[in-house]
Amino acid sequence: MLPIQKQPKIFAAFKAGYETISKHLYLVLFPIILDLFLLFGFRITIVELIRDSINRFILPPSATEDIVASWEILKTQSVEFFRYFSLTSFLRSFPVGIPSLFSVAAFERNPMGEFQFIHLQDPGAIFLVILAASLIGLFFAYLLFRLTARATAPQSVPVESIFEPRSFVSWLLIPVFTIILIFLVILPAMIMISLIGALLPIFTSIGYFFLTIALITLILPVFFTPHLIITEKLSFPQALLTSFRTVRLTNAKTTNFLFLAILVSYLTNMLWRIPSEDSWMLMVSILGHALISIVILAASFHYVIDARKNIREFFENQMSETTLA
Repeated sequence: MLPIQKQPKIFAAFKAGYETISKHLYLVLFPIILDLFLLFGFRITIVELIRDSINRFILPPSATEDIVASWEILKTQSVEFFRYFSLTSFLRSFPVGIPSLFSVAAFERNPMGEFQFIHLQDPGAIFLVILAASLIGLFFAYLLFRLTARATAPQSVPVESIFEPRSFVSWLLIPVFTIILIFLVILPAMIMISLIGALLPIFTSIGYFFLTIALITLILPVFFTPHLIITEKLSFPQALLTSFRTVRLTNAKTTNFLFLAILVSYLTNMLWRIPSEDSWMLMVSILGHALISIVILAASFHYVIDARKNIREFFENQMSETTLA
């Protein structure tokens, strides 16, 4: 671990992020445009497919009255959610994407009135829409990260082109790796917890608690992978490994930085979601969310740039002292 004097500075990163965005306000347009589209644009729903799929599922005759009642409540809640949930929400691609306040919102109306709905039932068409929306979201998220990296880079670093095919390929590997991880690790773990929980109900809460801890432990060391793909032109495996080493050497500071960033984002999002779905005050929410989110993004770039600089200087000094000795 780096000595305390060589650790990156948390509040200096947030201050630098604010100063960067005050000089590059165009970065705020990315989340603003996305949320405006999600609020006023057309919505693509799959409620009919969800309803048909749920109705095909039949509980076994041995199911108790409590299980039947719980199932009926779940059916009702699922259909009501997907009645207004739009596939355009996949424009907020995961795990890296443009920050959005409304990506998981299932609005029934907006300040201008009713939405225009497009209903899909064909699984093939649904898959293509999800894939297209995710790829579009990933592309614009890549542009946002590239522009933010240029805005936060030291003045001595030359300005590069906004698009690099090699780094974009590495960028696309992030969601591919995430999907593989979900299917090979997370889903089997959830299924196992559910199966054991059916026999020992107390195990369900305990199992999901430890699964959450495991996911946090797994995600934290690789959080800066997208940043390093952009700033240091690393391939996906190299960025993954470099992020792990960077976080390991700055463990306490990085944990505090990410905790503070998540806390600020969570608390302000609660404020931005106060207006009703048909209130024009949502415009203020969109602007406020965009400003806070992009400041945090810029701060994360300043933080990782500072961390990488300090790490390089520390090891260079170590090597120099070893050579002189």
